[in-house]
Amino acid sequence: MSERIIFTFEIILIDFFAAYGLITILYLILSIFTKNQLIKQVDEQSNRSISFVGIIYLIVWMIATITDLNSIDEESKASLLSRMFGEYWFTVWLQPFLWFSITQLLRFKVIRKNILLRLVFSILLILSIERIVIIITSFHRDYLPSSWSMYSSIYPSNIFIKLPMRISFFLAFVGFFVFINRKINGWKSKKN
Repeated sequence: MSERIIFTFEIILIDFFAAYGLITILYLILSIFTKNQLIKQVDEQSNRSISFVGIIYLIVWMIATITDLNSIDEESKASLLSRMFGEYWFTVWLQPFLWFSITQLLRFKVIRKNILLRLVFSILLILSIERIVIIITSFHRDYLPSSWSMYSSIYPSNIFIKLPMRISFFLAFVGFFVFINRKINGWKSKKN
């Protein structure tokens, strides 16, 4: 049961990263054509919330790893430890720490204002290392169009439905994040 909850929570967080990447690309395109203050505020709150989600992701990833190590048999445990600390150890550790470091670097105003870095970060958040490996090995083994739909997700397979769902889910989270943040700040100001 706990493994299912952690897995579901990780999927939601990974979709947050992809949605943030898409919103960042949309923001960069819209910022060229318009200087709307609302768009800047949404971007600022998105940056704050994705930094928070990055911390949560790292904590959930560590809890899932520890849970896996404690709940599997000795042979699987030895295999997992070999993968984590063996010859190709960096493949296990790269993705979580890449996402964590990117989300925490977005706390700095200098990095948030750099368009090229934001574009690179958004692409790295959209494409996970696992997806890149799946795409490369799929094309390496079988590049026929009939095998392109093998990847399944919790969202519908239609990309025109999937992308707006991810973006709206992330924007709803950002709105909830802003609401909670304002309530906490209101309580702090009442105490003072």
